[in-house]
Amino acid sequence: MSVDGTPRVALLGVHGFGRVHLDGLLRLAATGAVRLAGLADPRPAEPDALERVRALPGGADVPVLADAATLLEQVRPDITIVSTPIHTHLPLARLALGVGSHLYLEKPPTASMEQFRELSADVTAAGRVCQVGFQSFGSHALAHAARLVADGAVGRVRGIGVYGAWVRERAYFTRAAWAGRMELDGVPVTDGALTNPFAHATASALRVAGVPDDADVTVELERYRVVSPESDDTAAARLTVDGVPIVVAVTLCAAEHRPPLIVVHGERGRLELEYTTDTLAGRTADGAPVTGPPGRAVLLDNMVAHLADPAVPLLAPLASCAPFMHLVDAVRGDGPARPLPPGAVREVDGRPVVTDAAETMRRCAEELALFSELPAPWLALVR
Repeated sequence: MSVDGTPRVALLGVHGFGRVHLDGLLRLAATGAVRLAGLADPRPAEPDALERVRALPGGADVPVLADAATLLEQVRPDITIVSTPIHTHLPLARLALGVGSHLYLEKPPTASMEQFRELSADVTAAGRVCQVGFQSFGSHALAHAARLVADGAVGRVRGIGVYGAWVRERAYFTRAAWAGRMELDGVPVTDGALTNPFAHATASALRVAGVPDDADVTVELERYRVVSPESDDTAAARLTVDGVPIVVAVTLCAAEHRPPLIVVHGERGRLELEYTTDTLAGRTADGAPVTGPPGRAVLLDNMVAHLADPAVPLLAPLASCAPFMHLVDAVRGDGPARPLPPGAVREVDGRPVVTDAAETMRRCAEELALFSELPAPWLALVR
């Protein structure tokens, strides 16, 4: 801690979502809630970002280095945010723990369940805490939906369906050597639609369902790729916990971008949660309409509050990610996704669009079915 007890925070990775973390850090630093200890990224930070850092009180002295290990050893921060490629999470987390730092780790926390268990043991042995970047876990609407389910407000839950239809240009899969890869130079990556961009979808559905950290989760997968070099960009998964199915159907090859939706199918009610917009709708067992409180808690703010007062619970502690890691591990074991044939895809403005993509994902969520059980309109073309 700094001399006045303010936590000092280092950020590893300042590009991509790291820029969002930097914005949050600068906001907190401006209020005096944290001090920016340093930045590390092998690629130089954007000039406007550096200008904002230098404009902070004492910002001229904030180190901005290419090497994370050098930065961590030099500044020994109280909190380290790791916003870097998936396959670097575990080694960088260990470096941060080695200098006595708490962790804020982007999702997915690791590339395999084995790594997750190793990291969990390391965090416990170091006596540190680890928050994971499932931002939707701070959603007031999500928390309200989880309470309604737990209280039986929609009756017995028959299942939960999740669908997502997003647009990604071809450049998304060529932006980095690890993008869409299962491995890189023999190191697990496990990057794909299910495990990275739509990781929030599955993790949020598990949270709404109230799945405990130590739950036994079985996973069925149907994974395909159109543009992704190795992993899935169009996929369906069914996670079953205590007989309750959670079906997640997602694609990055839709005709247009739509907010992903979590649908709770109760025997006597229904909930619909847009976890990216914190919008909750539906009806309870007695027919009453459901709305959710707007807004969400920011996970870094929550972590700072927790370190100041342990009575404030972490919203996304590492242990709470264990159910989601069953999906990551299943994808890891499943290997490369199957390619979709050209007949299942059309070109729109220079990017690939899977036939009836959004409609197919929605049907999976409504019918709690995998692609093969609908069947999907393009499935007959797959060999």
